[in-house]
Amino acid sequence: MASAQDSRYGQKDSSDQNFDYMFKLLIIGNSSVGKTSFLFRYADDSFTSAFVSTVGIDFKVKTFFRRKKSKRLSCW
Repeated sequence: MASAQDSRYGQKDSSDQNFDYMFKLLIIGNSSVGKTSFLFRYADDSFTSAFVSTVGIDFKVKTFFRRKKSKRLSCW
């Protein structure tokens, strides 16, 4: 059990607060339809056709600016 002093719980890193809005997106779908490819293309602007099936969860974060506000999109 973690104590209230434990830095992993209840305290946020200052780098986690450098945005005005935060959105979370869960991408679901059948196997082998391109969920991971979509995620990497959007977040990293990269593409490879040699992906191995994902076991577990992929997670990417992208920060972008619209209308003078910074927004963070967390994709799972």
